[in-house]
Amino acid sequence: MKAGFIGLGQMGHHMATNILHKGNYPLIVHDIRKEAASSLIKEGAEWVDTPAQVASMCDVVITCLPTPQSVEEVVYGKNGLKDGWKQGDIYIDMSTNSPSLIRRIAQDARLSGVTVLDAPVSGGTTGAKAGTLTIMVGGDPSALNKVRGILETMGKKIVHVGDVGCGNIAKLINNMISLVCNSVSAEAFLLGKKAGINPKVLWEIVTSSTGDNWCVRRYPNTTFKGNFEPGFKISLAYKDIGLAINLGNETGISLPLAIEVKKELQKAMEEDFSDKDVDAVILPMEKAAGVKVRVNGD
Repeated sequence: MKAGFIGLGQMGHHMATNILHKGNYPLIVHDIRKEAASSLIKEGAEWVDTPAQVASMCDVVITCLPTPQSVEEVVYGKNGLKDGWKQGDIYIDMSTNSPSLIRRIAQDARLSGVTVLDAPVSGGTTGAKAGTLTIMVGGDPSALNKVRGILETMGKKIVHVGDVGCGNIAKLINNMISLVCNSVSAEAFLLGKKAGINPKVLWEIVTSSTGDNWCVRRYPNTTFKGNFEPGFKISLAYKDIGLAINLGNETGISLPLAIEVKKELQKAMEEDFSDKDVDAVILPMEKAAGVKVRVNGD
């Protein structure tokens, strides 16, 4: 089975590397920047110039792209995947995407005899590098079984969620919970610091009490050190919370907390923190409060 991979950014590069090395699959790669593929090419991957070429040469094509617009362009644009699809191909989109878009793509792909799976991931760049991602798969279970070996090079937990689109629904819900938690944790620790509690002491209390959460667990390596290098960029978090809100609108579900978090992320972007880690949502809050949540520093 020959695999193609399109989108060699912070996540995709590690994921493609694991396919190449852990699975020993012949790998065809493409990205809008050829230099992003340079190390993979040196290690044995083959470069091609267009998504259509990837599709025409591969049995399975994977995309890992930053936005739904990027996915749409790779599939439907000039020399896009649709121009190279063949009967029996499997297309796996591992981007965090719009469920309605991936369902439209799946419907169109079916006309060419192509099966589409949406398989967004959780675990960040650390999990992508280690090959320990959680992968949420929507689509035909038999197609999943055919590509499970490829997915296992990238993830340690592969969950079939339901029909195509359901993988992204699960991912958007997960990210919505995480991002709301991230914002309230920032507000809470800022309140604690302003009111007179050492952040390290507060962290010890919270992580052994009912306020414990994954976002706070990161603080010793991120917020406490003033280390806001991505990670998961604020710009991508803003995109994801927006997709969750859109899904709420489509299904008639009100999401007031998500809407407030989107406002906080937008404020951070307006202050030029778009490319910082999502924990940097605390920086505009710190500026307004006149204190910083740091340990052994200012």
